[in-house]
Amino acid sequence: MRKKKKNGWQAVVTILLVCASILYIAYQAYRSVYAGVETELAVIHSTYESIETEGLVYRTESIIPGVSSGEPYYAIENGTRVAKNSVIASVYRDAESGRIEQQIEEIDAQIAAFKTILADAGSGRLSLGIINEQTTEALLNLVQETETGSISNVSGSAFNVLSLLSKKSLVTGKEVDFTQKIEELEQTKKALKSSYQKPISTIKAPVAGYFADQVDGYEELLTTENLNRLTTDKLKEQMYMQSEPNGAAGGKIVSGYEWYMACIVPDSYYNVLGVGRTLTIRMSFVLDEAVPVTVYACNKDNKGNMAVVFRCDQMSAELSTIRKESVEIQLVEHTGLKVPQKAIIVNDKQEVGVYIRSGNVVAFRKIKQKFSQPADYAICEIVDEDGYLEMYDDIIVGGRDLYDGKIIH
Repeated sequence: MRKKKKNGWQAVVTILLVCASILYIAYQAYRSVYAGVETELAVIHSTYESIETEGLVYRTESIIPGVSSGEPYYAIENGTRVAKNSVIASVYRDAESGRIEQQIEEIDAQIAAFKTILADAGSGRLSLGIINEQTTEALLNLVQETETGSISNVSGSAFNVLSLLSKKSLVTGKEVDFTQKIEELEQTKKALKSSYQKPISTIKAPVAGYFADQVDGYEELLTTENLNRLTTDKLKEQMYMQSEPNGAAGGKIVSGYEWYMACIVPDSYYNVLGVGRTLTIRMSFVLDEAVPVTVYACNKDNKGNMAVVFRCDQMSAELSTIRKESVEIQLVEHTGLKVPQKAIIVNDKQEVGVYIRSGNVVAFRKIKQKFSQPADYAICEIVDEDGYLEMYDDIIVGGRDLYDGKIIH
């Protein structure tokens, strides 16, 4: 009987311990949810007051005549600057000869690189520190080229990395036999040449400018003439008109250094978008970085809108082929402390500010808002006065029953 009684007491104690544990866990959970606070550091942040709209691109473009027979092999990439009458492509009887020419060019480049490595090794010009720096840069370029999906660039970047690693091996005393590799490449080149047929003709640039291998049919419709008098009605018409691409064309040349983009925006921005003003635009689906432009024209209508035309003299492979794009016009840059909107309050003294965590005490700090984004944050001035929010203050963004001087347990 005493054994059963003892077991009974053990069961009671066990139940009490379990209950106590549950109560403790529940209490800690309560404190974390209701008594604790969630914070976010006040840091420097820059953002733009901007307009999001659609942009239409105008360029001075010349169609490159296509070929009636044969397969063209382009020796240059989109966005490449070319001179008038320079060779853009070689035309072969079949596509295979074009691929063979490309392989031969790559082999010649590899042979030249290996010979340069051997020459540098013999002259003592190789430096381990410089090679390490160049290898790091080459690896970053390889990653970037891989992301862009350019096969030719990836191949070149990869070989550059291998060349630098070979140089490093030579500097550190490891034997690298390039003579055999060069002989193998020469044999491969010889075999390729045996089945290679010379081009039957060439394609030349009709004018000087930037090359693009695709045409969209707007080359003769969206010209740069009279853009200073472009109206909103005309721009709307051009935005939605259809084109018939010339499938027989061999590409096009974008003449000059300048191209233009036109957008429709509210005329309330007329004073901000003054002719001659320099700013930036972003096309997130085209480029990661912003593009510098200058306001070329602003023409208001009687419906509260205006057609604004931007001029740009920056060219790249991506910019040489865009036509109609979503664009963000970046008007004014605002820099200051990044403050979550949900943390901003007005206290009893009608002061705008936030609560911060100072040690284990809640403290109120005033703010001066410079720009309130439509999203989740406001940009606030950095005020060098007591009582104002400072960089790296711990802004309280979550908590209950907060007040100035409250102790946080």
